[in-house]
Amino acid sequence: MKIERKTLFALLLCAILLICAAGLAIYEITRPIPPALAGPAELDEEDPVVTIELAAVGDNLMHMPLINSGQRTGFGKFYENIAPYLDGLDLKIINQETVFVQSGFSGYPTFGGPTDIGDAVVDAGFNVIQQASNHSYDKGENGLRYTMDYWRTKPVTLLGVNSDPENALRVDKFTKDGFTVAMMNYTYGLNGFSLPRDKDYLVNILDEDDREAIAEQIARTKAESDLVIVLPHWGTEYDTTPDSYQRDWLNFFNENGVDVVIGAHPHVLQPCETYVGESGYKTVVFYSLGNFISNQEGIVKALGGMARVTLVKDGFGARVQDYSLQPCFTHVSDGTYTVYMLDDYTDDLARRHSKYGSLTVHKIWDKFYEITGITEEGAEAPSSVI
Repeated sequence: MKIERKTLFALLLCAILLICAAGLAIYEITRPIPPALAGPAELDEEDPVVTIELAAVGDNLMHMPLINSGQRTGFGKFYENIAPYLDGLDLKIINQETVFVQSGFSGYPTFGGPTDIGDAVVDAGFNVIQQASNHSYDKGENGLRYTMDYWRTKPVTLLGVNSDPENALRVDKFTKDGFTVAMMNYTYGLNGFSLPRDKDYLVNILDEDDREAIAEQIARTKAESDLVIVLPHWGTEYDTTPDSYQRDWLNFFNENGVDVVIGAHPHVLQPCETYVGESGYKTVVFYSLGNFISNQEGIVKALGGMARVTLVKDGFGARVQDYSLQPCFTHVSDGTYTVYMLDDYTDDLARRHSKYGSLTVHKIWDKFYEITGITEEGAEAPSSVI
């Protein structure tokens, strides 16, 4: 039977297409699955797993009654009950709200205390100092430079303040076995004080006009680090709920890839959570850790928090493994100040507190639960694996 040329061409084309389709099917069945689709491969026993343990506390706020107490009984008394909780940790962060001066010590509204405070902070085990606060410039440039010079004689990392323009460009990092974590500290302002126009590098400010520069600094830091932590001085004083300013800057930090945000300034606790931005990026945020130690009145101002964060790096990358918020409380008796973790505080101590009548440990825990939204069953905090 005679087959027309057009029919023969069509049959040949169909045969070629069938062969190609069969070949493609065989390739799809046998080709290696890309790692992104294959799911996490099993870690080899030789793959290193590096853990960095972090603790952070709130405002080290040196009113004159505390300075007087420290000079009488020793500033180490303030932190002696907290020091054991810092043992063995890698990063131990404190918000040093106030600056140091050589003489003429003062409290509110323009703070300046002795360097004995810093000695006690270091002796307690703290090794990362947040110094950018609304009180950083209380004693002007001289007080700030005196404070910076003091800290640089100690085995600590000083954040948020800078002695020269070149120093302001750096971002401090902590590295452990190839795992690098960067830390950045900013304040919303300086209580009405202004830095000299030619010395605006002295304190890191969260200025709206500098968002692009801050974003570039974060981007540069991320290229050199595994994780980025920002420690902002922000929020509304005595408000236990994060305000729109905090949430706006948190969204900015999240959009720029910040992994952990630990806030200070409101002088009261605020909640912690895992914030998920529009891109799906996750940032662990402690909005405010409250006062670590102060002379401010009221249970909510004596109630602070210790943030605990576990960071890990392994064959899958670097991430926050878990986090918690643990309450602490400032105890005052006979003019002597000290801080306890609330787990260690007793009703006997509460009855002897100089500032509050009918105080009980149960009442303090209830206030902690109320502010943070943490339930009694999860007293240490909403530990989240992200």
